[in-house]
Amino acid sequence: MYNNIYPVQIKPYVPPQTKKQVDGNEQDGSSQSDLYKSRRSGTDPYGATDPNGRSSYPRHEYPNGQKSTIDYSKSKVNIAQIITDFKSTTNAIGAPPNIVQEVDQYLALAETQSLKNEPDKKLIQSNLKNASNVLDKFISQTLNKKSKVVENWIDALFLQQVDYKSDPTTVNEDFLVKLPDKETGDMKPISQNLAAQQVQQTSAPEVQTEPQTEEAQPLQEQETEQTAQQSDAVQAKAHNVYIPQDAQVRKAFIQGKKYASINQTDKAIEAFNTALTQAQYIGDTNAEGMACFELGKIYDNQDNLDKALGFYNQAHRATNDNNLKVQALYAMAEIYNDVVYFEPAMDHYFAAISYAGEAENLNAQTRALSDIADMYAERYDTAQTYKYYGIAKNIALETNNTKTMGAIWSRSGDSMSILNENVNALQDYKSSARFYEQADSPVKMAKNYEKASSVMLKLGNRKKAQSLLEKAHTLALRASDDEYAQKLQKQLNVF
Repeated sequence: MYNNIYPVQIKPYVPPQTKKQVDGNEQDGSSQSDLYKSRRSGTDPYGATDPNGRSSYPRHEYPNGQKSTIDYSKSKVNIAQIITDFKSTTNAIGAPPNIVQEVDQYLALAETQSLKNEPDKKLIQSNLKNASNVLDKFISQTLNKKSKVVENWIDALFLQQVDYKSDPTTVNEDFLVKLPDKETGDMKPISQNLAAQQVQQTSAPEVQTEPQTEEAQPLQEQETEQTAQQSDAVQAKAHNVYIPQDAQVRKAFIQGKKYASINQTDKAIEAFNTALTQAQYIGDTNAEGMACFELGKIYDNQDNLDKALGFYNQAHRATNDNNLKVQALYAMAEIYNDVVYFEPAMDHYFAAISYAGEAENLNAQTRALSDIADMYAERYDTAQTYKYYGIAKNIALETNNTKTMGAIWSRSGDSMSILNENVNALQDYKSSARFYEQADSPVKMAKNYEKASSVMLKLGNRKKAQSLLEKAHTLALRASDDEYAQKLQKQLNVF
């Protein structure tokens, strides 16, 4: 389960006359650190190929020698719980009788199917999706703002291990749908919430997946103007919108961000530890989570994976901010992915998706789903790659953000190329270029044309490959990216 740390157990050592490395797997004679760094840089240290001659790399068991340490029973949810919670949601938001009747019709069909000896998964999912659309439409009309809180909850559940054979005695509290408490604002299960009025407060804060550009509020009144400007610049890079209210915590956190930004990591660690200690003393769990997350990032950048995982996990456990949970879980998933531990990486990605669904963070969902798809592509699992990129694309379309859509379609093209699904790769690159054209991003358009050119060469169409590369070169010149234009010109010179 995502609440657990899967011990990487990679101990640093200092060989004679070498830089610090990370101890490797004695069986293959390579270091996990090399693999970790190479995956982040896009290179393959092993130079290995699969039986079809495509680039690959060895797969590893867990460091403790076991094939798996995941307790999958903890990540299962029974269909009976979903249907019951769905009904509670309908009652909690005060839906009128006509809405309740329409939703109940769909739920009854799903429930009838779940009671069969061999339930039809697709029929159940279809009816739950229809019910969620009805409920979200009502919520949107009530709030006068588009909402997909119920649909996102259902989609997140479908990504978990759902037991479609009804068993009302099985309840997994991790997957109960939650709405904000009227008094505290904390996310609580429907059964613990007040009734209809709480829908009025379901609009979740939008979380930036890119660095923020402005401050949420002043940080500290006693700073000098120069220090305040530095703090603003540093804090603008943070992914968290929560500002610690305690003066000591806030001051230590600001210092930590400042030192981290200028690579004075020892001082940054000292400052964040001070913030962490004070946050724990006063019981500010969100500040504790923020400090742990920042410490995790520092150790992550140093490739000290054990400590990074420990602090990310502590951040996830401490905070009640779903957006920070998403970031911490996603960071953990990235580490496991980078060192090729498939199951724990997948488990943490799914957990991040679930919390992102609660926070209505569509960008985070698309990114994690794309990472999952890429993991399957690296294993040449075509069906699963198509499946998860299909889900990622559907959610990306909901963002109405052409840059997000361009990024997802481009990544899909990369995975299709790995799978030698070259026609689909070309279609993805073309779509990505179109999205980036709408976003007025000529360089990213050019990069997609460049990748499409490489695919055309694989297909043996040299003339079309040259034409695509010329388009890329023209766009690079238009964007005044001389270095990239020169690189493309060198490629054109060989045609």
